[in-house]
Amino acid sequence: MEIFMPRPAVSPAAGTLPQDLQWAAEDETAVKDKDFTGQSAHGYELLRSDISGCRFTRCDLGGADLRKSVFEDVVFRDCDLSACRLDDCYFRRVAFLGCRMTGARLDACGLNNVLFEDCLMNYVHLDRGRAERAIFRRGRMSESVFSETAFKSCAFEDCDLSGCDFMHAGLRGMDFTSSNISGAYFALNELRGAVFSPEQAVMLIRTLGISVRE
Repeated sequence: MEIFMPRPAVSPAAGTLPQDLQWAAEDETAVKDKDFTGQSAHGYELLRSDISGCRFTRCDLGGADLRKSVFEDVVFRDCDLSACRLDDCYFRRVAFLGCRMTGARLDACGLNNVLFEDCLMNYVHLDRGRAERAIFRRGRMSESVFSETAFKSCAFEDCDLSGCDFMHAGLRGMDFTSSNISGAYFALNELRGAVFSPEQAVMLIRTLGISVRE
């Protein structure tokens, strides 16, 4: 599956965390074409940020509150976003590469052409959202919650989805065959159109309490 990748600035100016985001939020202006490397905004309240064309590399955003923010053409590489609040955010052409996102909250988010690759995403909440053309690749995502999220043209590739909650999520066209779904929760009426391996199908039958007799 192919998606449109981020297009950050070719020669971004050096940025400063958390000041650039704080000042932009106060002035209701966007943070554009900045490079943030090895900086921290851990635990800061940075609501309603507008961030475009930026790169974040080895930054600590753990516990930061970025609710209701907009991210466009942004790359996060080797960043810590553990327990970060990203509820009600919109992401368009964004890549998370090798990031730690344990316990992050992305409730009611919009994802459009977003890549999560080699990320640690255990206990993430991404429920009640809308995801279109999003790829989750080689993610460790056990015990995460995706309930009531509408997925369209999305893919989980080689992910650990053990114990995840997909109750009432829109899964039509989703291919789970390369991922571990042991102990994951699905609603029977939402499985139509999703793709599973024969082994996974047997596991789902047992999980749903269905008995098969010869």
